[in-house]
Amino acid sequence: MQRDVLIVGFGLAGWALTEVLKEQGISFVVIDAQKNSSSRVATGIYNPVVLKRFRAVWYANALMEHSISFYTQPKYKAAFHPMPIHRILASVSEQNDWTVASDKVDLSNYLHPKILYNTNPNVFAPYGLGLVHRTGWIDTNTLLTQSQKELEQQHCFVGEGFDYDALDVSANVLRYKDWKVNQVVFAEGVGVLKNPWFSNLSIIPNKGEWLIVLCKGLGLHTILKSGVFVVPLGDDKYRIGATYAREFENSLPTEDGKTWLLAQFEKLTALPFEVLEHSAGFRPTVPDRRPIIGLHSEHKNIWCVNGLGSRGVLWAPYLATMLVGALKGSQTVMPELSLTRFW
Repeated sequence: MQRDVLIVGFGLAGWALTEVLKEQGISFVVIDAQKNSSSRVATGIYNPVVLKRFRAVWYANALMEHSISFYTQPKYKAAFHPMPIHRILASVSEQNDWTVASDKVDLSNYLHPKILYNTNPNVFAPYGLGLVHRTGWIDTNTLLTQSQKELEQQHCFVGEGFDYDALDVSANVLRYKDWKVNQVVFAEGVGVLKNPWFSNLSIIPNKGEWLIVLCKGLGLHTILKSGVFVVPLGDDKYRIGATYAREFENSLPTEDGKTWLLAQFEKLTALPFEVLEHSAGFRPTVPDRRPIIGLHSEHKNIWCVNGLGSRGVLWAPYLATMLVGALKGSQTVMPELSLTRFW
C-alpha cells in the first residue's frame, strides 16, 4: 500500500488537506482515531472581525477570499449556514466605536455603518445592534462525518489511533505498518503534545464549554454576539458559547462553566429556556495567536499543521493550500506561520 502523503488527524486541518490533495491529484491516506476532536464539536463560526475590539482578524481578507469556497461545494450544503451576526452594543461609547470602525478600510466590507434598532422584543439591546456581513457557521461535525464516509469508500481513511513507534523515518520513503509514503503530515490538534517529533511546539490547550438550549419564542434568525455567541440551530434551539479556560483539571464540562454561560444568556433575554446539552472541548492555541505550519528540523519529510485556535474554519483551507504547495516544492511557508519561529 503506497501513497504520496500520510495525514495523521482528521479535524478541520486534516480535512482541508484532503480537499486540496484530491484537487491536485496527489494520493493520500488519513489515520484518525475517530474521537470527538475539537473540530467536530466546534461551533464553526466564520467571522473576519474581532467583535470585542472591533478590528479585523489578521489576514482577514485573504482568508475569507480563499477559504469560504471550500464550504460552498454542493456536497457540503447541509453543513453550510451563511447568516449575519448582530453584535449587541453595550453603551453609547460602543456605538461610537462601531461607527468609527465601520469606516476603516479593512472593515468596511464587513461592518454595516448604521446602528440598527433592535426589533426583537425578547432580546435586550437598548443601545442597538451592529451588523456584520459575510458571516455564518459551519456544522463541522456534519462536514467531517460526510467527508469521512467518502474517504472510507475510496479506501483513503483508517479509523484507528496512530502508533508513533510504528513510523520508520530512517529512509527517504517512510514506512508505517503496511504503508509506504513520501510525506507525513501531523494535524493532531492538542494531541501533538504527545508527538515525539513536535511535542516541543508552543501548542497550549484552551478549554471551551458551551450549551445547547431550547428557548421557545426567541425567534433568532441571525447569530447574536454579546458576552457569548448565540447561534440559531433551528426550531428555537440555540448554541451558546463559549468559555476560554487556560487552566483546567480535565476535559469534562464544569458547573462553573455552565453557570457563567447561563448568566451571559440571561443578560440577553428574559424568556424561560431549557438546557439540552452541555459539552466541552480543547482548542489548540499558540502564544502569538497564529497557526503553526512547517517541516521538522531534522526529518525533511515530516510536517506539522496546528494551532488553528478558535478560527479553524477560516484558517484550515488557507493553510492546506500553502502546505500542499510546500510539499510539492512550489511554495514556501509564510515566516509569520512557520514553526521555525519556535525552534
